[in-house]
Amino acid sequence: MSIDISADVRRDPTISVLAADIPVLYEDEGLDELGESVPHNKADSAISAGLVAHFVDRPNMRVLTNLNLHYHPVDRGAYVSPDEMIVEGGAELDELKSYVIGEDGPRPLVTIEVLSKRSYQQQDLSAKPQIYAFTGVLEYILVDVPGEFMAERLLLKRLQPDGTWRDHRDADGGVTSMLGFRITIEPNNELRLLDAATGKKYLRPN
Repeated sequence: MSIDISADVRRDPTISVLAADIPVLYEDEGLDELGESVPHNKADSAISAGLVAHFVDRPNMRVLTNLNLHYHPVDRGAYVSPDEMIVEGGAELDELKSYVIGEDGPRPLVTIEVLSKRSYQQQDLSAKPQIYAFTGVLEYILVDVPGEFMAERLLLKRLQPDGTWRDHRDADGGVTSMLGFRITIEPNNELRLLDAATGKKYLRPN
């Protein structure tokens, strides 16, 4: 599957003209508490398992979980660590310890963050949207199953040609990606991934 990115959105990661405007983030540095909660881990696992199932017949689409993403065109040590990111193509990724845009493959098409107390330290709602917009990530999905950090428990931000985000939600409160999957929260507060075209539910790890 090939995604067309408009010329206004596509950016060469080696260009440093606007580098001063990009937040520099070393995501895990200085954090007092590195652990995550059980609800966070359950949601993250459900997303990861669902994405792997969704792309099982599309081996060129790679699902990377909790991998450092080096994004900055000047400070090559700066990184964020999306809970999930989806990239198309690129080098063999099975042995990667981090992902450098332009070296290991193209920028991610989609990044997903499960919000938690650490999210405020890691700036999921502040610096990261700026970082992902600059790098040309087409969709940024925010997940807050308990509803503690956002008014919406699911939110999909889609990048516009002018570099801003437009928020999207389905009528039922779920979100639907351009890559053909949906994320919903079921009445029992369990997160679920589905095939957007068929409605097929992907199994959760449990």
